[in-house]
Order: sequence, then structure tokens, then C-alpha cells
Amino acid sequence: MSGPKERLSLRDMTDGAGCTARTVRYYERQGLLHAERTSGGHRQFAPAELERLEFVIALREAGWSLEDVTTVLDMRDRAVSDADATASLRSVLDGQIAALQRKLELLQRLRDEFGETVSLLAICSTCTAVQARVSCEGCERLPELGALPRPFRQIWRTRELGRAAGPFEDGLASE
Repeated sequence: MSGPKERLSLRDMTDGAGCTARTVRYYERQGLLHAERTSGGHRQFAPAELERLEFVIALREAGWSLEDVTTVLDMRDRAVSDADATASLRSVLDGQIAALQRKLELLQRLRDEFGETVSLLAICSTCTAVQARVSCEGCERLPELGALPRPFRQIWRTRELGRAAGPFEDGLASE
């Protein structure tokens, strides 16, 4: 059995992180990743760079700006002392935890509202299966307009909310 691979190729990085070569090259240009070059000019990464890449991708997917990612990753090296780095990093991470908590609450609420909307659309599908245009006003199968989840009201019941007719409603969508 062989030990851990000493160096990772660009393909190893993309396969391991589930990203494109362009992404890896971009983060390398930004200074977030470090690669050595072979005599043929191919990138070779230390195994720790794959974990760093996965972390950067996770932060970016969580909504962090590239500037925030760079700041956090370089915080210890830029600090005057480890005590300063600890205090700064803790402050930044406390703020990020609060922001992530707010985002989680929003995402959970949207997930729940979309789930309710999908359930209600199952009811609507029986009407739309037999009619090209359906008037939802006065529908006895659905809750009152105000009791419907926001996505359902904003996407499906906009006519009753008094919104001006869009292309679908005034026949332009079929042109």
C-alpha cells in the first residue's frame, strides 16, 4: 500500500473539489492557492491545497465575497501577533455566524413556502389539466388569498393581488 500522494495535478484538484480547471487557476491567480510548476510547466499542488480549495469553494457558495475569503485566510499572517489575530478572527467569524444564521432562517422559510406552494399546485393541476385559462377567484379548494404562502400568491395568484397584466395574461406570450 502506498502512502499519500505527494503532489496533486490540476485534474486531481478539479476532481477532488468538483470544480473546473478555470476555478483552480483563478484562485491561484488571486493568491488563494499555491502551485509549483514541473519542468514542463504543469501545476503541482500540495495535498493541503485541495482542502483549502474545498474550503474556499464552500465559503463562496455560502455567499462570502472573494475579499472576505482572502481577508479571513490571511488574517493570522497579517496580524501583529497571534493574540491580535485571535481577537480579529473571532470578531469576523462571530459576524459571519450571525449572517449565516439569518440566511439559514431565510432559506428554511423559503423551503417551507415552496413546499406548500408545490402542494397547492398539485390541487391547481386538476383545473389546469382541463382548461387553458383558469380563474382562481372563488376557488373553494384552496385557502383564502391571504392564507396562501407568499410564493404561491406572488407567482400564481398575481391577478387577484391587483398586479397589471403581464405578457402571459394579455396574450403576448404566445406570439
